[in-house]
Amino acid sequence: MFNLHEQLLGLQEGEPEVQDGFTLDGVDTAVAKRAINELTDRLVVSGENINDKETFSKLMCFARDLVALDPKLVARGLDMLVAGFENQIKQVSTTLSTPGHDPTQHAEALDRYAFLFQWAVERGESTASRSRSAQSQQGKGRKRRGNAMGLAAGSSAATVAEVVPGWKDKLLDLFAVVQQLLQMPLGRVWNSVPERDTFIGVFTRLAHKTMENQAYSKDADFQSALFNALCIWLQNYNGLYGLVTMITQNLQHYEHLSESMASLVHLAYKTYGGTQLADEVLRDIAGKSFSSVHDKSGPKNTARFLVKLSQLAPKALLRQMGLLIRHLDSEAHILRSAMADVIGHLTLYLASQEEQTDIIKNQIGEYFDIIEQRFQDAHYLVRAKVLQVCQFVCSGPAKFPKRRPKLISLIIGRLEDKASNVRKHAIRALTVMLESHPFSLDGAELRAEQLEASLQKITDELAQMTAESTRKLPQPDSNEADLETKADSDGEEEGSDIGDDDTATGEDSKESAPDFDNAGLSPETAAKAMHLQFQQRYYRDALYFIYQLQEAHPLMLQLLGSTSKGEVMEAMDYFVTAVRFRVDEAQEGIRRMSHLIWTPPSGNSTNSEGVAEEARGVRTKLLDSYMQLYLTPSERLSDGENTSRITRNLISLTFGATLAELTSLEELIRTLMNEHMIGAAVVDKLRSVYGYAKKPLPPAQRRGAIIILGMLAQANRAIVTDDIDLYLRIGLGKYGHQDLVLAKYTCMILQCLGSGRSKRPGTVAGMDEEEIKRLPMNNPIFDGLQRILEEPRRDPEWFPAAEQALNAIYALGEKPDALAVQIVRNQAKLVQNLIASISAANEATESDAMEVDEEPSEAPVKLTDPWDLTRLVFIVGHIAIKEIVLLESVEAELKRRKADDEPQPKRRVSTPRSKPSPQRKGRRGKQAQNGMQVDSDSDDANDELNQIAGTTEDEIGDIISAIRERELLYGQKSLLALFGPLLVHICKNLGKFKDRLLTVHATAALAKFMCISSSFCEEHLPLLLALLQKAKSPAIRSNVSIALGDITVCFNNLIGENVHYLYGPLHDNDTRVKKTTLMVLTHLILNGMVKVKGQLGEMAKCLEDKDKRVADMARLFFSELATKDNAVYNNLPDIISSLSVGTNAVNEESFARIMKFLFDFIKEKDRQTDNVVEKLCQRMRNTTDARQCRDLAYCMALLPYKSERSVRRLLDGMQCYQHKLADNVVYKHFSDIASKARSHAAQKQETKTLLDEYDSKLKEARAKATGEEETSDAENSDVENSDVDME
Repeated sequence: MFNLHEQLLGLQEGEPEVQDGFTLDGVDTAVAKRAINELTDRLVVSGENINDKETFSKLMCFARDLVALDPKLVARGLDMLVAGFENQIKQVSTTLSTPGHDPTQHAEALDRYAFLFQWAVERGESTASRSRSAQSQQGKGRKRRGNAMGLAAGSSAATVAEVVPGWKDKLLDLFAVVQQLLQMPLGRVWNSVPERDTFIGVFTRLAHKTMENQAYSKDADFQSALFNALCIWLQNYNGLYGLVTMITQNLQHYEHLSESMASLVHLAYKTYGGTQLADEVLRDIAGKSFSSVHDKSGPKNTARFLVKLSQLAPKALLRQMGLLIRHLDSEAHILRSAMADVIGHLTLYLASQEEQTDIIKNQIGEYFDIIEQRFQDAHYLVRAKVLQVCQFVCSGPAKFPKRRPKLISLIIGRLEDKASNVRKHAIRALTVMLESHPFSLDGAELRAEQLEASLQKITDELAQMTAESTRKLPQPDSNEADLETKADSDGEEEGSDIGDDDTATGEDSKESAPDFDNAGLSPETAAKAMHLQFQQRYYRDALYFIYQLQEAHPLMLQLLGSTSKGEVMEAMDYFVTAVRFRVDEAQEGIRRMSHLIWTPPSGNSTNSEGVAEEARGVRTKLLDSYMQLYLTPSERLSDGENTSRITRNLISLTFGATLAELTSLEELIRTLMNEHMIGAAVVDKLRSVYGYAKKPLPPAQRRGAIIILGMLAQANRAIVTDDIDLYLRIGLGKYGHQDLVLAKYTCMILQCLGSGRSKRPGTVAGMDEEEIKRLPMNNPIFDGLQRILEEPRRDPEWFPAAEQALNAIYALGEKPDALAVQIVRNQAKLVQNLIASISAANEATESDAMEVDEEPSEAPVKLTDPWDLTRLVFIVGHIAIKEIVLLESVEAELKRRKADDEPQPKRRVSTPRSKPSPQRKGRRGKQAQNGMQVDSDSDDANDELNQIAGTTEDEIGDIISAIRERELLYGQKSLLALFGPLLVHICKNLGKFKDRLLTVHATAALAKFMCISSSFCEEHLPLLLALLQKAKSPAIRSNVSIALGDITVCFNNLIGENVHYLYGPLHDNDTRVKKTTLMVLTHLILNGMVKVKGQLGEMAKCLEDKDKRVADMARLFFSELATKDNAVYNNLPDIISSLSVGTNAVNEESFARIMKFLFDFIKEKDRQTDNVVEKLCQRMRNTTDARQCRDLAYCMALLPYKSERSVRRLLDGMQCYQHKLADNVVYKHFSDIASKARSHAAQKQETKTLLDEYDSKLKEARAKATGEEETSDAENSDVENSDVDME
């Protein structure tokens, strides 16, 4: 008699012995195949044949020798067992349905099948697991044998299902058969319940075993068959506690089964009425305590199970939420996150119920209260999860209008969270709130002005109806009227208070609405009044929502500059969404987004889930955003209408844009044009807007058209060359003279004719042959440019227009200096007797002291019209700069031609270098006077250039430098030389010249002249430094600060001794001057043009500037400086001294904030920390100032002390600071060091020992220092008392 229980026990102890000694291990494949075929034939005939002793022995051999067989034979053998088992079940079913037959006769056969399945399946699955373990140790790449199963041979397959063909399918068939079996009354087959349960337990264990294989859990059909079998066991055979145990064990040990177990519970709950199973599992989870330190997989698996179950069967979770809610306070943050997620899904489920009872509403309210509380969770991942919950809850069908305002306020608060991940999800949550807002009466647009007008209109109507109802009622007594009036006024005050409250939402707005008395009104009028009251409440809520968005607006703008890509891209999505809903001030965010075009493209790709979008890069996201907003055609419009719409969108981008925004927009438009995102039809439409002359056109539209055309021309030069006459007729014609801004941008687009590529930062200074083709000076373009420069209108916009006109002349003309000379002479004629008057004035005041913005002793004499003189100094100043640029371009062209003439890299000139002859000098002087021109088509010009420039690149550079140094400002025939004394005279006597424009432009022109010649610069540098210190005009001081930066680049040796003057304006009273100076110094220091020698402390003070822009710029400077060869670390001692000691020291609070910011740049480097500890200890020894001692101790407390070496240096240096420990603040800082070091050294015994020693010595030194101080105080007191006695 076969006893299944005993056989299973024997199987656990070891492999059972086969009585007849038959084996399949080591036999030929053909022999094994023949044996399996014979067994198959027997079982197919009748499942009862398994009771035959010989047959069962061979089947046991098959299970025992499974790993030694060919995979195909294993598949055939498993198919044989499943087929025999299915036949046996059919026989059992027939017996059970036939009266008079004994079903117990089939018990032994069923037990034998169960035993074989247990042995074969468990052996195969276990062998696969061992194979995977061995394979991970021995390495990969072994080849699979062809005549043996891959399990024993170390197969490269991951699971049995991949080794044995059809293994998983046969198991699927097995559990399908088990489903049929479990639906039968098996109590009639076995005489006792234990025997029946032993049989069923075999298949439940197999189910548990197969679930461990992750490959099976991904197969929906396999999982369905398995779970249905388990649910039938639960339903028919009281498998509750066994299934609960299985689920809890799987949640504890197998991560891949967490969501599968939720699907199992859901199937039992929904299909098989297994509410008790869900209850027991959830009660078991609720009773557990999870730790995030000692238990890693348990909380994670349980969290995933709960979240999945809340999605599949929220009603089942609702029954046990009273117990599960305790996990909101669990130590494991992942479980707290899961509970927040569960509450979100339960909220959606409750809100979807058709009948919204008071119980459901109260439950929803409680869940929202919990969500709001979790915004303050200590772990950032929980706060991020709560924000995700808000996203899917508020984007569902239910809008929750009464709870949204409070949630939005909390979300806005998280925009300033210290964790980047939380801020990113907060931005996304606010975007979702905007996309799903419930205010759709006015086309879902959120224009505050429009909604306020609608609210005012409704309020007026209600007030009118209230007045009419009051007139129809009988008048009350005077005393009652007074009381009612007082009550009404009180009610109005309360309503205004509620309206200003941040928490005024739904119900609050309802309470703050004025009461309306329907008495005396007809039913129709009363109904209308009620409707108006609802509308009034609606518009109040909508306006409150808009005010909340306005509150978040500055934070969103700030997040556009975040260092985290995720935050930046989410902020971009928010502003794109805000523009779609017409939110006020959203366009400002779109303008600010344009600066992100300078972000370098993302070069690192990643396949990590969740960051795929970030890998695309900020630039790509920005281009997509602008395409979506402004360049995407509408399907509802025709092609022509779409072209007009896109054109209007592009022009609108220029309205009110600053110079920085236009610069970024230019790069963005150029990039879009290079990627063919802007079609030719849009370019033609822009031209038609620019050239429209039939009716008056708003100036902003025509300006916007030429601005966009100029941006497009940076990518496609043909936009200019195809229709030059249009630009001459409009921009340099009548319209340009009427609108000098239009003329300015026309001059800018004409400059694109001068080069085949855009002159972007970082391009090579040399020019291609195509780039140096210049236009003859009789071209009509230059006539138009000259007319702009000689425009007599007194308009401040003339100066930027004139600047661009001169730029165009020097960019396009063959002989630009010839035209420049003519323009200067024409302008000088307007200034009558100027040169003679200035010369006489210079002689009279040559020995006098400078009058820089000082009150003159005599009334100033008006020599000429200030406007004409201002225009003249501006023109000559800008011509001076353009002459430098022209000389540099000529030098580059000469060097290029020399390189073309000498193709051999090592070719040298045989003739010796000779000094230039007088004739060459004369030519050189003439060239300097009239400017240098390049004519690539003239051989004579080439010969002349060769004679002038010499034969090597060094000679070319020397000659060009000599022209710039001695000819431009000191040549006998140089026109610029005539205006140097004029500019010097004006700048020396600013107090005599009352015209602000004249003094500003004269100072700028003098600075430009000083960039030409080092001699001229050295001569007048004291004047410029005096202007920086004494000039009253902030514009002059700003210009001088910029000029000093330019002079530093041109003549670095002249500024070296006066470098401290560069830092002086950082303390200027005017914010513009400080900002300009900080920008100049940032450029000079980061590019290595100025060596920092202790002046970084002045820059650090800007971190505490009252103006946020200056402080932010200073933070950016130090962030960039920290990346350059430990610059912050090397200058840290000087910075500390500058901030802590002296008359210009900052207060202790500012010092602490500045140091905390700067020390973040050295915390990650242990060696730097060690050196800083040593240096600060030495400083503590040498200082006697109590304030500096406190500051140095604070700095030492900022260091991390992560290494044993840092602690040892701190301990060794105690003799340097032990006598300073009497100060309570100093002692507190050194005590904090020990606490911080212990947190970093939790696992290092050596460091713990050092810290214990440090603690003891610190306390001893403190006691000694305190005692000495008390003794000193007592001695001083005795001396004072003795003095009193003597008196």
